[in-house]
Amino acid sequence: MSRVCLLAPCVAASLTKAECRDTSCLCADQTILNGAAKCVRTFCDFGQQLACNRKPRDRSGQYNATSIAMCSVTGLLVLARLVFKQYFSYQRTLKTDDWVIIVSVLVGLPCTILNTTGLTHYGLGKDVWTMQPATIAEFARYFYIQQILYIFLITSIKISLLCFYLTIFPGRTTRLLLWITVAFSASFGVVSTIVSIFQCTPIRFYWMQYVQEEDGKCLNINLLGWINGAVSVGIDVWMIGIPLSQIKKLELHWKKKIGAAIMFLTGTFVTVVSILRLQSLLYFYSSENPTWDLWHTAWWSTIEINIGLICACLPTVRLILVRMCPRVFGSTINSTMARSRASRGNSMLVRRQQVRIVSLDIQLENASSTKIKEEQWEASLTAPEEQPDENFYHAK
Repeated sequence: MSRVCLLAPCVAASLTKAECRDTSCLCADQTILNGAAKCVRTFCDFGQQLACNRKPRDRSGQYNATSIAMCSVTGLLVLARLVFKQYFSYQRTLKTDDWVIIVSVLVGLPCTILNTTGLTHYGLGKDVWTMQPATIAEFARYFYIQQILYIFLITSIKISLLCFYLTIFPGRTTRLLLWITVAFSASFGVVSTIVSIFQCTPIRFYWMQYVQEEDGKCLNINLLGWINGAVSVGIDVWMIGIPLSQIKKLELHWKKKIGAAIMFLTGTFVTVVSILRLQSLLYFYSSENPTWDLWHTAWWSTIEINIGLICACLPTVRLILVRMCPRVFGSTINSTMARSRASRGNSMLVRRQQVRIVSLDIQLENASSTKIKEEQWEASLTAPEEQPDENFYHAK
């Protein structure tokens, strides 16, 4: 049963503070609006809450353009990654990290469709008072679905990157840390998904509260959003620290170390976006104008997911560029090979240098072929001289 909307007393009480009497002036006075809003929320159903006749605002087009453009770029990079690894890498097979990325894309594509046919279609980027309660309820339903899919995508992207790290870092301690991180990320993702699904009791109360008076309650959704976002940022920082801690141990020239560090530091883009998204959670669920205020949350979430997928593809993109333009993007391995052939007398020394220089590059490509372990490095340093495999060294 609907409550009696005591609109007149609310407005009358607020107007006593007004310094003007015309409609335009009253509607522009934020003090009056804030004073009336609390009273109206107390005595009126959502559908009965009125607002001044303000000029409509609409930024749904900006969100659609961002979502579609980023999805297109991400899709092309993921496709290039999969085609290269399946048909042009040396082992020509897909690894665990590739299959996780495939699952992410298969979930991410419907998300993009839901962004345009669901969120923006039902009011994202518009003021709530320009829509009917039933439309707002549909918006809330789609936003609820996207919350769950967001958690799944962020978790799967992290697991894909961790699986990639497992293929290139052979150290026992490092691999143990990586496996622990995989387990923690997966467990946290599952728990967050379950909590997100059952954040309101009954579940339908999440969106039906905008349509009719209904008994139900929700957890502190703002707090849940902040916990999820903060833990996600913490995992991102940890995942950046693991590969950086290994680079300093490699016997590479400092320029090569810097290049490798820059590649792994591209993951900081995701961390920065995650932090920016945290700021948008200030209005998460508690907003009086959800379709307008939650635009920032949806926008940053879309950017975060796509940037994460793009960063996961960058190592393979680099390999593609090396194959296409080896003189521009390649390493020093070709010139090292030339010096090796010209100086047979110092073959053992040159061979040692070759392994050190190429170690990181070969490991990156061997994420789609075979992992070089520490024992293999030592064996290569002490093995009898033999004609090197041309394909092995020409990978870069």
